[in-house]
Amino acid sequence: MLESLASTVSSMSKVRRAALEDLDALVQLESHLFAEDAGVYEEFADPTWPEREGADDFRRLIGSGDCIVLAAERDETMVGLLVGYTTASSPTRLPVTYAVLRSLYVLIGHRRCGVAVALIDEFVRWATEKGCVEIHVDSYAANVGAQALYERNGFSIQSVSRARRL
Repeated sequence: MLESLASTVSSMSKVRRAALEDLDALVQLESHLFAEDAGVYEEFADPTWPEREGADDFRRLIGSGDCIVLAAERDETMVGLLVGYTTASSPTRLPVTYAVLRSLYVLIGHRRCGVAVALIDEFVRWATEKGCVEIHVDSYAANVGAQALYERNGFSIQSVSRARRL
């Protein structure tokens, strides 16, 4: 059951549900994500959003039954996070429930050692328990590392979003 979640990533790492006591670390990791991802790949992203709104956002997410916030720890230090939620399909589609992987981040010194995969695996378990039929994730096309990670973990391109600058 998810309430007793503690997936082992390696002998020194684990994935667990985040709690309100984790707010500072979650905001710090989300700030890193904005600086390294949206702040690099999206001209109109606001890299100060996590510092201004992150704590309130994480409080709402942690308190919602339709959301999950996962924390990856190594030696009692939070080194990664995953935020996801469930959503109903649009009225133009069959009535099913999807999971959306909103945010995934692992500190630079802890990448390529299974932390992101463990976070994704735990999210897949949660989404399956919630009755979801698919998981959707958006990532910047220019973020080659994210594209490769998602592809290695079973995500395929389903649609393409384009923007035209005015």
